[in-house]
Amino acid sequence: MSTSKRVRRAAGWAAVVALVAVIGLVAAAATLYRNSARGNDSSDMWTTISWRARLYALKARGGVPEFSWYELWQMTRHQGGFGLAAIIRDGVSIDGSVHNPYDTENDHRAGGQIFHDHCATCHGQEGTGWHAPPLNHSGLDIGDSDLAIYKAVRDGIPGSPMIVPSLSVTERWQVVGYVRMLQLRDPKRALNEKPPVTLQVTNDQILKAGTRSDEWLTYSGSIDGRRYSSLTEITPANVSQLRVRWVRQFDAGEGTASEATPLIVGGMMFTTDPPSNVVALDVKTGSVLWRYKRNVGDVPVCCGRTNRGLAVLGNVLYLGTLDGYLVALNAGTGQVLWQKQLVNWSDGYSITGAPLIVNGMVVVGISGGEFGIRGFLAAYDPETGQQRWRFDTIPGPGEPGHETWKNDAWKTGGGPTWVTGTFDPSLDLIYWGVGNPSPDFQGDVRPGDNLYTDSVIALHASTGKLAWHFQFTPHDEHDWDSNQTPILTDIQINGSTRKVICWANRNGFYYVLDRVTGQFLAGASFIEQNWAKGLDGSGRPIVIETDEASTTGRLIRPGVAGATNWQNPAYDPRKGLVFVHASEGASVFTKSMSVRRGDKGLFLASAGSMTDTLIPVVRALDVATGAQKWEHYSPPLKEVAARYGGLLATASGLVFGASGWTVFALDSSTGRELWSVPLGGDTRAAPITFTVDGKQVIALWAGRAMFLFGL
Repeated sequence: MSTSKRVRRAAGWAAVVALVAVIGLVAAAATLYRNSARGNDSSDMWTTISWRARLYALKARGGVPEFSWYELWQMTRHQGGFGLAAIIRDGVSIDGSVHNPYDTENDHRAGGQIFHDHCATCHGQEGTGWHAPPLNHSGLDIGDSDLAIYKAVRDGIPGSPMIVPSLSVTERWQVVGYVRMLQLRDPKRALNEKPPVTLQVTNDQILKAGTRSDEWLTYSGSIDGRRYSSLTEITPANVSQLRVRWVRQFDAGEGTASEATPLIVGGMMFTTDPPSNVVALDVKTGSVLWRYKRNVGDVPVCCGRTNRGLAVLGNVLYLGTLDGYLVALNAGTGQVLWQKQLVNWSDGYSITGAPLIVNGMVVVGISGGEFGIRGFLAAYDPETGQQRWRFDTIPGPGEPGHETWKNDAWKTGGGPTWVTGTFDPSLDLIYWGVGNPSPDFQGDVRPGDNLYTDSVIALHASTGKLAWHFQFTPHDEHDWDSNQTPILTDIQINGSTRKVICWANRNGFYYVLDRVTGQFLAGASFIEQNWAKGLDGSGRPIVIETDEASTTGRLIRPGVAGATNWQNPAYDPRKGLVFVHASEGASVFTKSMSVRRGDKGLFLASAGSMTDTLIPVVRALDVATGAQKWEHYSPPLKEVAARYGGLLATASGLVFGASGWTVFALDSSTGRELWSVPLGGDTRAAPITFTVDGKQVIALWAGRAMFLFGL
């Protein structure tokens, strides 16, 4: 094609888009005229006009394929615009944004008459089912969203004998409103259908999480971070008899694997699916009850478009999204109740961790340490998403710790909080890990210890104020985040019981701290390391001078993948053992003399390159000293993003984990492998255990599939 033809074609498309935008303006103006005639406030005139114009331009470019031009015109002319503004304003998917306004009593009467005339012969009066499936319940095969039901009314169901009625756009939406009313009214149902599930998870239940066998209510199973279950049906003697009870395979989606820990409550499994989707499954069958899908756009991330889980309170699930929102979902239907933007992803922020419910608040951490953010941890109201408190992990001028940042490096200091912490209600303290300083591998531009990066922070839950902190790696130049799960327990030290926090850190050292004061009590290496001679009396590393990154490169152990990463440890209080999924490895760390932003704002200043394969190993450590009791090696891994997952300990004497596409069970007294099964997919998530109909099961993600094992 000649240049002139290409120019003419481009000009033609530009004219079409411009014309469509004008049509959008006309539609918006008509809406505003009606609003003005009714005496409504038109102060938001520009917003009302703008999103409609942009939506029509998007349609002209091939977007919004779900609706014809006529349908889109009718919907955008309606007051409120069917919620379609969220597509433009918030980047929400069409399925998630569309909200049917034809939901009044008069609309229900009209929709009921249309349903009676065209649908009841097959679907039964009040949708109870007859020659076609019942519709008076959630979990419809077509989906439960307003858009899914509308498309079924408009287009029919492929492969079914359904006759599509000839209805206007308004009549279709009135039928949608009537069907949604049937789902909520809960009339007599077909015997083989379940009513919508209504959960009532209280704050007291969260505090006692881990005491009921048929639940897994928090990211760690309990608020103390132990990943320990009192279930004993699966034992070292019978674990080899475990078999797959069901597998739920998901389509390719984004990425090759999930890192999520599911929640189990009310006979349902709730889990996230990369990058920020949610699915509800029946725990008995693995069948999908509902799905929530979110289009998060091209959010820049360093280490995969992933999500690690949810929180639940009442009948609401809380999801942190990659594009920086906190979303509240109805646990019975997946319907969005509200969403609140917490951070702007264009500034380098994202959310990948599971929220934690603390005293009726939703506590959320953020990601983005590789993009020069200023990190924080914050608590939000569960009803509205309004912020209750916020703690900045990089202290500003006048705040304690600001003196550990020279120049203006604190403004881009990093300090992400992307792994879920723990909570001690008796002390009213939240314990949370803080990640790397930024830029990762160049400390010359940020002289000082760089608080509170690579630290654990203890915050008063009621106010978010700092109670104490402990920094594991001052002035880190190796990307050794302290984004690990804190373990809370009470142990005997020198003849007295101490409330402690136990921490296997990415820098290669295991720590025991007093969780009331933050005092260092004990520490020891748990992998091979060459960067420090040890820890002094206060727990500060005694750094070897050659540890610092250089322009020529230095070989350091542990490597850039760390001694362990975000994958959770587990703790058996009966045996007094902490189980850590670690990795042996080394990297050559270098630093660039010129510090500048990279692609999409990446702020690293060079990196650490692996020199050999990673060797994953499960190690059992004495809880009080960190002394190694046993170890179990897995096959070597060739990638920095090690394909191993977190661990689970049970009272029957087992440790479950996964590595290199294989799930396994170890004897917790000896480390001997008792059972393993290849699963055919990346194993990055931790297993959990609970009961179904009184029988103990094991569940975990592998690749794009959720597996459930039982005896």
